[in-house]
Amino acid sequence: MPIKILSPLNGPEEVGPLVEAGTDEFYCGFLPEDWRQKYTVAASINRRQEDDPVTCASPHIKEFARYRETLQNAHSRQRPVFLTLNEHYYDQGQYAFLLDYIAQVLEVGTDGFIVGDIGIMRAIQKIAPQAKIHISTAGTAFNSETVHFYRDLGAARVILPRHLALEEIEAIARHTEGIELEAFILNSRCANVDGFCTFQHGLAEFVADTEQKRDYENACMMLYNISADVRGCSPEKAEQLLKEHVSWERQHFWSAMHIDERPCGVCALYEFEAVGLSGVKIVGRGNATQKKITDVAFVRDCLSLLYSERPSKRAFRQYVQQRYRAQYERPCLVFKCYYPSVMLDAAP
Repeated sequence: MPIKILSPLNGPEEVGPLVEAGTDEFYCGFLPEDWRQKYTVAASINRRQEDDPVTCASPHIKEFARYRETLQNAHSRQRPVFLTLNEHYYDQGQYAFLLDYIAQVLEVGTDGFIVGDIGIMRAIQKIAPQAKIHISTAGTAFNSETVHFYRDLGAARVILPRHLALEEIEAIARHTEGIELEAFILNSRCANVDGFCTFQHGLAEFVADTEQKRDYENACMMLYNISADVRGCSPEKAEQLLKEHVSWERQHFWSAMHIDERPCGVCALYEFEAVGLSGVKIVGRGNATQKKITDVAFVRDCLSLLYSERPSKRAFRQYVQQRYRAQYERPCLVFKCYYPSVMLDAAP
């Protein structure tokens, strides 16, 4: 089966242009006002919370009528929509709200859910056994045994964590049966482990000076004062520890280089197709519509070349990197690559 492109979506008006650009499937977030009023900014329904204070862009659909219209527009074009319910866990008090929420969105035709918590997965299955469940990157599927664990629980797809190397993804795919696999392809690469992350996306915006240009979007990209604890050490040992302590330098690099709109892994489509991945996911629910269209069209163009001309690995890499430079007006850089081994791979 051809690789599907999963695109972010933020409203009914985006459906048509994104389908024309080449989207196969959509995912979105729906955050109703009563949740926002009841819970603090850190208690997210889907690991995204507030609007960008500078651009006012939102990662959510906020009105139920607008969500329903989005579904209708997508279904009229034979495109499924998957709803994000991918927080790591929900407390017991939130479940009453979530059970009503799930029933409501299923009633208007939600095709499935992207989840990170087994508890909410089982809750959805009790309400609607036929609903498709996709395991979020928060599900921490680091190997094929974990993928099969989710398969046996009834999941239809696992989205592989984005810190995995290309070689690890290939190995998982080769040893996986009976379930779809999806990998990240564009935007917002994170070298940390999503499933173990306790930061909330966007919280950095509340401490950033919004009058100044921000160099980070998420709390993990802020500059922290980090030091080694040398109490009880000899002066010689303390000096050695301080020299070896590189976290401060790493954080400076990370805050400067983790820029959400730049990471790309499109060269890896060659390997993804070879091992039978079902789909690739473009990050960016809160991105501008034109950015989403550009991203989808870029991935679709490269996939079309892969399937129609069957180029060699080297020829495909060259084509993708040329298209990337032309499309985004910047060069490919190894530290901006989702799967940097592709840039080091000179095999034909």
